[in-house]
Amino acid sequence: MTTSGTRGLNADGGCAVDWSWLGGERIASVTSSLDSLTITFESGLVFKTKALLWQGKPFLAFDPHEAPARASK
Repeated sequence: MTTSGTRGLNADGGCAVDWSWLGGERIASVTSSLDSLTITFESGLVFKTKALLWQGKPFLAFDPHEAPARASK
């Protein structure tokens, strides 16, 4: 999402995210704590989710939030 518009927002005002880039990934391990979940895939990609507050309201933060650039082989 950018500060100059509503790009990346869905009809409910939440973030619209395309998760299709995770298709085909195989989970190697998962760890969690009270406010986070970390998934490590066999490809080496690490996907983190955190429960946070923004302006006093709960939301989930994702890292990465979009498909990472793949290193060329």
